[in-house]
Amino acid sequence: MLQYALKRILHTIPVLFGVLVVTFVLLYIAPGDPVMAMVGDRFDAATLERLRAELHLDEPVWSQFYHYVAGLVQGDWGRSYHTRQPVLDGILEHFPKTLYLASVAMLFATLSGVLIGVVSAVKQSTWIDGMGMTFAFLGISFPVYWVGLILILVVAVQWGVLPPSGYGGGALPYLVLPALTLGMRSTAYIARLTRSSMLEVIRLDYVRTARAKGLPEWTVIGRHALKAALIPVITAIGLDFGAYLSGSVLTESIFAWPGIGRFALNAILKRDLPVIQGTVLFLAIVFVLVNLLVDLLYGWLDPRIRYERS
Repeated sequence: MLQYALKRILHTIPVLFGVLVVTFVLLYIAPGDPVMAMVGDRFDAATLERLRAELHLDEPVWSQFYHYVAGLVQGDWGRSYHTRQPVLDGILEHFPKTLYLASVAMLFATLSGVLIGVVSAVKQSTWIDGMGMTFAFLGISFPVYWVGLILILVVAVQWGVLPPSGYGGGALPYLVLPALTLGMRSTAYIARLTRSSMLEVIRLDYVRTARAKGLPEWTVIGRHALKAALIPVITAIGLDFGAYLSGSVLTESIFAWPGIGRFALNAILKRDLPVIQGTVLFLAIVFVLVNLLVDLLYGWLDPRIRYERS
């Protein structure tokens, strides 16, 4: 397992370098002048030239890329054009807030989605199954921004139960609405995937054998069928969690949540190139690590996978 993990980590190096190259080139050819965005309406030609020279923006693209990569190798992710704050400091300041939101949203989506999927599979073709799949269909269909705005309008404005937006120092009341909004779509998808996987597993011979031994139904489902059925579900959870950590821009913008998604969006609007490049690279690293963790979980869930890898 350790050898497999090391091999996967080595394979991510060219992937991350490709992300770095593509991001740098796209930002270079994108319209707009970052120096003009820095100085605003009042400027003179001498100031513009001086700033471009300081930021290496007057050099060819290959030279700019060399300066950026050389800084990364030395642990320097650059400085924001607007705040002059080190990019890595800004990322590390905002990422824990996104991690907090994403973890709670994913926990909610996983528990509720798996529960709905298992119950729907066990009660197949009943009204309980119909209700569960109707919720799953609606949850996948509704856009995130619409769900967020409806929750704010109903729960926060009309009922006055929870605050409509803000971080509130990470207090639970401020977390509930954005976590529900972010996790709603994943809940629906996990529920459908769990139901489909459970319906395949509960028809297998070893599950029939467990029933034939006289084990209680929920023991058969919980201890024998569910573990095997979770393998494809783990993939979905890993991908969604990686996407959450990659900056849930819509959710964080709607609820004024000061996470890394909102941090990246502000950098894009201001054309703050070092912040955009650093954020994309950092989130690519996070996404790769999450997927590596998912692959390692496969071996724990299914011993056959451990055997094949060894």
